[in-house]
Amino acid sequence: MNQSLLKKSIPHITAIVTFLIINAIYFSPQLQGKMVESGDVVAHKGMSKEMVDHYAKTGERTLWTNAMFGGMPTYQIGAFQPTNMVKYVEKVVHLFIGRPIGYFFAMMVTFYIMMLLLGVSPWLSMVGAVAFSLTTNNIVLFGAGHMTKLRVFGFFGIMTAGMLLAFRKKHLVGAVLFALGLGVCLYANHVQMVYYLFITYLVYGLVELYQHAKRGAMADFGKAALYLIVAGLVAIGSNTSNLWTTYEYSKDTMRGDPILKSAAAAPTSSSNTEGLEWGYAMQYSNGFLDLFSSFIPGVVGGGSSEPVGKESAFAQDIKKRGGRNLSNLRAPLYWGEVGKTTSTAGPIYFGAVVFFLFLMGLFLVKGPVKWWVGIGVLLTFMLSMGDNLEWFNRLVYNYFPLYTKFRTPNSVLAITSFLIPILATLAVSNILGGKVDKKEALHALYISTGVMGLICLFFALMGSSFFDFSHARDAVYESRYNMNLDAIRADRASLMQSDSFRSLVFILVTAGLIWAFLNNKIKQTLLIGSLALVTVWDLWQVDKRYLDHDKFVVRSQFENFSRPRPVDEAILKDADLYYRVHDLSIDPFNTSSTSYFHKTIGGYNPAKLQRYQDMIDRYIAPQDQLLRSGLSNIQTFSQVDSILKKVNVLNMLNTRYVIANPEADPLRNPHAMGNAWFVDSYRVVNSANEEIDALRGLNAEKEAIVHAEFQEELNGLTIQKNGTIQLTGYEANHLTYQSNTTSEQLAVFSEIWYGPNKGWNVYVDGQPADHIRVNYALRAMRVPAGEHTIEFKFEPSAYYTGTKVTLVFSLLILAGLLWLLYTILKPLLESSNEPRAEKAAPVREKKAPLKKTRPKRKKRK
Repeated sequence: MNQSLLKKSIPHITAIVTFLIINAIYFSPQLQGKMVESGDVVAHKGMSKEMVDHYAKTGERTLWTNAMFGGMPTYQIGAFQPTNMVKYVEKVVHLFIGRPIGYFFAMMVTFYIMMLLLGVSPWLSMVGAVAFSLTTNNIVLFGAGHMTKLRVFGFFGIMTAGMLLAFRKKHLVGAVLFALGLGVCLYANHVQMVYYLFITYLVYGLVELYQHAKRGAMADFGKAALYLIVAGLVAIGSNTSNLWTTYEYSKDTMRGDPILKSAAAAPTSSSNTEGLEWGYAMQYSNGFLDLFSSFIPGVVGGGSSEPVGKESAFAQDIKKRGGRNLSNLRAPLYWGEVGKTTSTAGPIYFGAVVFFLFLMGLFLVKGPVKWWVGIGVLLTFMLSMGDNLEWFNRLVYNYFPLYTKFRTPNSVLAITSFLIPILATLAVSNILGGKVDKKEALHALYISTGVMGLICLFFALMGSSFFDFSHARDAVYESRYNMNLDAIRADRASLMQSDSFRSLVFILVTAGLIWAFLNNKIKQTLLIGSLALVTVWDLWQVDKRYLDHDKFVVRSQFENFSRPRPVDEAILKDADLYYRVHDLSIDPFNTSSTSYFHKTIGGYNPAKLQRYQDMIDRYIAPQDQLLRSGLSNIQTFSQVDSILKKVNVLNMLNTRYVIANPEADPLRNPHAMGNAWFVDSYRVVNSANEEIDALRGLNAEKEAIVHAEFQEELNGLTIQKNGTIQLTGYEANHLTYQSNTTSEQLAVFSEIWYGPNKGWNVYVDGQPADHIRVNYALRAMRVPAGEHTIEFKFEPSAYYTGTKVTLVFSLLILAGLLWLLYTILKPLLESSNEPRAEKAAPVREKKAPLKKTRPKRKKRK
């Protein structure tokens, strides 16, 4: 390597080392083997336990689990794509380091690469990369366990760089990067975040369309768009095995088309809407004041568990009541609109420094990128307000394709946190590069300082006069937790004031640094170094409020969830192959902790089957209220028996145990119907509404409800009930039964219907057979007379075909990446391998020999 190449590499090597050092310091507990005890990670451990055990036992990845909701595909629990080769690219970019260091390092590196390709200097690109990665939202997401989101963010930079390069006439390079970035983002399996980013890409496309049309260069626009479309299709192809099955599955989930007519559906159910119901989809909507958290972290209280000091009103109130330990106190200071009925982990804070530079960028940066980022930020702010800006978001909800599939509107600000550092970095780059004159730069500086400074002063000096600092959950804090609301509101006001002054200081320091540079008071190197320092200092301080070292625990403490409770130990003594459990000691449909030990009828997953959700809404939830009421007043077993006998849906789901007290023995349900049974008769109904209504009062042990669409399969069946059917073999994706009967029967299985033709195949003595749906959500089939082995196998053809397509297209992406690396490295390697020219010895010029001349003779006179 020659010295020129080494000199060019130093900034990039420095960037990589710097990124590693920053992450190693912030997440140093990871290096000690500690982990964050995040709710979503623990929930995933519960919902995926059967999958993990199945793989350990068989070496096979199951695509179905019975651990939650009576059974469901695992596509959105543990998406497994064995043939997707882009996974190796993700691992390389993570440097094969686990989370969180690997994830946050990837975010920094890919953002850095994007800014380099936009023409920003390496040193300034480093500042932008750190600003994006350490955005408080990313830290909060990690603390909450939203790991797939963070994985997606790690390749936003590559995908965006590809798009921008394609429109700068670097079509093939742009297409390769776009396909690679999108391919890895889809592999990470958080489609919602990719969807939101693509909404802003649409804005960029419209800006480029206008610019190209204005220049009369529509052919160039078409060429760039074509390359990106092809690249996008390749990326989609590389994820066929996951996207195809997810698309197929989504039709049967709460995000799919309605099953029941609206008159019969619960008012807040997604059964009467295409996609998610409006109220459910709009949960976690920002209010107007929440948006100011972008640069004042505590303007609406920060989080629902905000750290408070010993001198806070909350701490002093505890002290008055006799409390002694006032260290590490946290109080519910958040009072914005996001957590109206639930808690919120923390603000989406982009940094006062970064937001200030972004605002300057709106004045100083020219071209499509400025308009893309500016409009994109405004659009995402509006989308994040959900039902608090209903006139706008109703239009998007009703008319924008696929928008009804997603929920939690404020999560769109994750895209904002990516956009804002782009324009902030470009603003400083334009100042340093002399792309704007001093007068223009100072004008932008004064306006930005004035606007943001006045907002900070308003909240700091007048906020307590304009707001009452009340929250919808205050009554809960007072009644359930006996908290002093006056103390809490006083601390909310105090936090607004202190954080407003704090942000004002960072804004003034940043403005002062830029002013000093524009007036030749400091050099470029000092400006970049100082901006890096204040940016990191600003974000680091706020981030530590929500994820400090004390949030990390040793592995043994993290794995407390894997220790069974006394009630779990009692149930696990039942050595039967397969039965279900209903845990009423917790919120059964918002946690998957019980699924770690048992196959449950509850669980937590926002993509559960619609038919199952309908049964929860219509029967299980009301029956749970009946059970809880009865269990609290139980005196004799006959009372228990009387209640459970009425709970038809639980019984047909083979719910053998009900947990009322985690420290006591479970309640055994003598009316659970088992894994399979023969019925005496069946009744045909003509609609989904009739089908679910017929479950009320149904004696499911004797009668089955069949929809008219399956009537042909039962033609000629005359039931004379006799014989037996029992489960003899259990695997999550393979159930084996043995039947013995003297005449043809109709067997009902306590298994969730998912079909038709979506993966569950049935075989009688190894030969394919048919099965139907009964009782709105269960499987059934005609069983021939005699002794037979009946097998249900989950074999989704979409997945197996998709894996082949995935392999082809992911290899195509890798080939494109190798080509790109070759084209970049070849000139560098050739220049470094050229032999140095040796210094030639100086050539001495040979002097021409002196000619001998004869002296001139004097002429004789």
